[in-house]
Amino acid sequence: MAWDIDWLDFELGMYQDSLHHRVREAYRAAHKVLEDAYRKGREKLEQDLKASKDDEDRELNSQIIDYEDARWVEQKEALAAMALALLASLTKSFLDEQKGRNLNKSHPPDPKGYGGKGQSQLLKQITEYKARFNVDLEKLDSFETVREVEIARHCCLHRDGVPTRDYLTLTKRRLLDERENISMTPEQLDLFIEELARFGDSLNTAMREVRRKDAR
Repeated sequence: MAWDIDWLDFELGMYQDSLHHRVREAYRAAHKVLEDAYRKGREKLEQDLKASKDDEDRELNSQIIDYEDARWVEQKEALAAMALALLASLTKSFLDEQKGRNLNKSHPPDPKGYGGKGQSQLLKQITEYKARFNVDLEKLDSFETVREVEIARHCCLHRDGVPTRDYLTLTKRRLLDERENISMTPEQLDLFIEELARFGDSLNTAMREVRRKDAR
């Protein structure tokens, strides 16, 4: 039993460490490189604009600046897609690990599975946790962030960042940028990681209680 609880805590620590040291650091490193290049290029273009010889030259330089600005927005959206894919993958793995093979005897999974065809992986997890462990994921601290990450990831990978109806109706729409596409700032990523870490703590507490009840 003690080993089982320690294993749960180990998986929680791995999840939270990966959020900070894999996702956050990878995102920030890539963001800094791209932002530095954009800022440097933008300064040069502003100088070119000021030095324009005539209206035609000025118009051309303005268009180039607009293009560079639009490309920077697209790059930020691409970084958001990368970060969201990693966040969603880590959270799915954490949800899988917290179920644990050691609970297969006391809380056997339904051989028919959970949820119907076409249901999202997250919805199936919600159904399974409630059916097997009487744990309502939707009531855990910061679950809304888990949902927003999962739906936003889908938007990025399958719709080029264009929000779905689910994203617009089931989330707080925190990741919409100036184009009304899914994007993310470094500050938003830090907030999401903070919230996902709290979700991890909350789920870990719930599953520790499930194991304690089994030990009685």
